[in-house]
Amino acid sequence: MSQGKLLLTSTGLTSKNVSLKFKGLVSNPENTSVAIVTTAAEGKSENKYSQLAKKQFEELGFVAVDFVDLETEPQKDFSSYGVIYVCGGNTFKLLKFAREADFKSSIENLLERGGIYIGVSAGSIIVGPSITIAGEIEPDENEVGLDDLTGFGISDLIILPHYSPEIEEEVIAFENKYSVKVERLNNSQAILIENDQETLVE
Repeated sequence: MSQGKLLLTSTGLTSKNVSLKFKGLVSNPENTSVAIVTTAAEGKSENKYSQLAKKQFEELGFVAVDFVDLETEPQKDFSSYGVIYVCGGNTFKLLKFAREADFKSSIENLLERGGIYIGVSAGSIIVGPSITIAGEIEPDENEVGLDDLTGFGISDLIILPHYSPEIEEEVIAFENKYSVKVERLNNSQAILIENDQETLVE
């Protein structure tokens, strides 16, 4: 991978340690633009978690924070943003509209420029090899009728956000069924990927 960084989370910057880790990655927040992608969130930019994310960025010193919806703005140019934050919500819906908007290219371009991608729940899942897990463990409804569940493959990790020990048996069954390893992230953890190195933040 390039100079950029992926911060894959369950709940964005809500965890103090995840927020501190992110803060340490950005040297000049006042000069860094942020795009909050609200496509998967119910209510889009009006969603309370979308609003919370904007507030969290502002508290960290970011001045330019924009909401973007790939469903209504598929032609959006992300080249001026140093941080792209992708909200959680319905994973199938997010992948459908992200694919139609060629959002993968926007993420790759961001990383080549040394930017930071923050995935929240569904936003963490779509950059992996497949979103199959989103339909099997505490499943999202495939409300958009998506047949191809291939993810963007920017990371090779299969992320399970919002993990709790109560679903461990289901996770093991999924791993055995598909011969894969699942990265379990509870609501206060994240995985930082930089220079092809993965670090668990907790």
